[in-house]
Amino acid sequence: MIRAYTLQEGRLTQHKHPALHELEGLPNLIWLDLQSPSQEEKEFVEKLYKIEFFTSQEAQEIESSSRFLETDDTIEMNLSLLQNGASELSIANASFILKGNTLFTFRQGDLKSFAETVRRLKAGGSLEKKEHGLGVFLTILEVRIDMDADLIEGIHRRLNQISKELIANKSYQEELLLSIAREQENTMLIHQTITEKQRVVSSLLRIGEFTPLQVERLKVIVKDVASLLQHAEFSSERLEYMQNTFLGLVNIEQNTVIKIFTVVTVVFMPPTLIASIYGMNFQHMPELDWLGGYPFAIALMLISSLAFLWYFKRKKWL
Repeated sequence: MIRAYTLQEGRLTQHKHPALHELEGLPNLIWLDLQSPSQEEKEFVEKLYKIEFFTSQEAQEIESSSRFLETDDTIEMNLSLLQNGASELSIANASFILKGNTLFTFRQGDLKSFAETVRRLKAGGSLEKKEHGLGVFLTILEVRIDMDADLIEGIHRRLNQISKELIANKSYQEELLLSIAREQENTMLIHQTITEKQRVVSSLLRIGEFTPLQVERLKVIVKDVASLLQHAEFSSERLEYMQNTFLGLVNIEQNTVIKIFTVVTVVFMPPTLIASIYGMNFQHMPELDWLGGYPFAIALMLISSLAFLWYFKRKKWL
């Protein structure tokens, strides 16, 4: 699927699903978006505009050269964008090529940040010609940063709920620990994608061929990214603290159970020993013919058990 965006009378105009031959004559093209394109569409665009998108293997690599590449007439970037699922986040790779005043994007699947970018550009009024391609890319970054901030805020809300359940209700259920693990994974994905944005924007700032307005937007994005990284790191530290708290409470509960079993075992050891002694099959035992032998043995068992209970109470082990 191909979407083309042109500038007509200072406003963004969208061309949905244009035929391939129509791409050659589009005036004032500022953005060409390829969403899950066919091989024919991808090759046609690359040949027509003399560009080359990242391969799927290159898009998954973490080297700097696979994330940002500057040539004589293009700036090529690759970013990992988050997708919000039912209970966890996932990553979708998107490639960006800035050539002249045109931005080319290549992605698999529908990404909410792209739709929101189109909405903002259409609602934003006139666009200056000098801002076309880079302006669209910066808007995509700003939209994605806003969405990442919302994701972090969502994690904070869920962490507050988990914290209340953990401390107030003293819940040690397995589902609670799994919830903490899921939020840890989500936080790591957010941190990963934000770090990639920081690298790309820092690389763009070093080029130094943009207008003062574009440079100012880049600096604002850098500050926003740094702020998000701090929040993500705080969330990660908080999750680690909550996990340690959960495991500590579980250990306390287990120690309490083990202590109870230990006390019960120790209390019943003397009676067991006494019963074992009087259960021996020897002929000559003084108490066998004694009329009070049985009550004496029972009393001895009780006294020995009560003596241990009194000792544990005194030591405040109970």
